[in-house]
Amino acid sequence: MRHLVRAFLFGFIVLALVASGSVTLVLAQATHQHPQPGTHPSGGAHRHPQAAKMTNPVQADATSIAAGKGLYDKQCAGCHGETGKGDGSMGADIDPKPSDLTDTEWKHGSTDGELFLVIRDGAKGTGMKPFAKKLTPHQIWDVINYVRSIGPAKSH
Repeated sequence: MRHLVRAFLFGFIVLALVASGSVTLVLAQATHQHPQPGTHPSGGAHRHPQAAKMTNPVQADATSIAAGKGLYDKQCAGCHGETGKGDGSMGADIDPKPSDLTDTEWKHGSTDGELFLVIRDGAKGTGMKPFAKKLTPHQIWDVINYVRSIGPAKSH
């Protein structure tokens, strides 16, 4: 009988430790900045320091910009407009209005990494939906290279 009690207690302790570790892991993931698409914070203008450190691995050459334009025309122009002014036909009913990608004031940061984050994860409380399931990371970088070609120069 004593053996069964010890086995039960040992199993209970192991289970408690595993559960505790799982809770710790879940909490750590929840505090990580935007671990999953669609978890972008809402609110006013803000920066994303970790994302700002990301560098664009795709050279902004003619091939990338052309690929980005094709993707932009298909995925982005409906809201952001053909020239990136935020005046696309689908954007008329969105509140807040889609961003003007040709100006220098961007609500969610203006580095390549921050743009990547917004395109990948979307922006909560806006019409900007996540594109993580529609575009590969390389395609997102191509779109960023295209947006840079029509908008403001890269922010440092």
